[in-house]
Amino acid sequence: MTRDQLTRMENDVVRALVRALELAHPHLEGHSERVASYAVAIGCELGLSKATLRGLRIAAALHDIGMLGLPNELLTQAPPLTPAQWKQILQHPLLSAQLVRRIHRFRELTVWIEAHHERWDGSGYPHGWRGEQIPLPARILAVAEAFDGMRTETPYRLALSEQQAIELIQQGAGTLFDERVVRAFLKVQPLLQPVGRE
Repeated sequence: MTRDQLTRMENDVVRALVRALELAHPHLEGHSERVASYAVAIGCELGLSKATLRGLRIAAALHDIGMLGLPNELLTQAPPLTPAQWKQILQHPLLSAQLVRRIHRFRELTVWIEAHHERWDGSGYPHGWRGEQIPLPARILAVAEAFDGMRTETPYRLALSEQQAIELIQQGAGTLFDERVVRAFLKVQPLLQPVGRE
């Protein structure tokens, strides 16, 4: 199999998994693709290699794939959630990593996916990693995912404006997010044309 054929096959696998996620959880439509776009733009600004950027794009596209293991009602239920329900939701990074680990070509991406909800100050999940313990691609995913999450309307929360979301990302620099990643995000954000959003 040629490299081009392998790349096409990888892209087909990623698209199929993302589509399955969107069919199962319609409110996530476009989220994976937007997060991938933001993450790659941030990674380019930070000077990541082409190989790392390719892995980052795949990891970003598949970061929420573990939500296929969660019932749709759980993700659309208005707060407050019970402790048991919240515990289920907190498992989705681990579920995502477990699914992606089964695809041999993507195994090295699993730790990035597993850590996309870790926070710079150690307040994230599932492991409570902090600072440099969190791989740089996961720190990039954290910012990209948080920004799009704030901008996306859900069944239980209205979307924030672009400016409100940017301000919250800025406020999280050095506590929730790596300051260097936030600076890169702020440089590229005005240039981004998110998919499926005006």
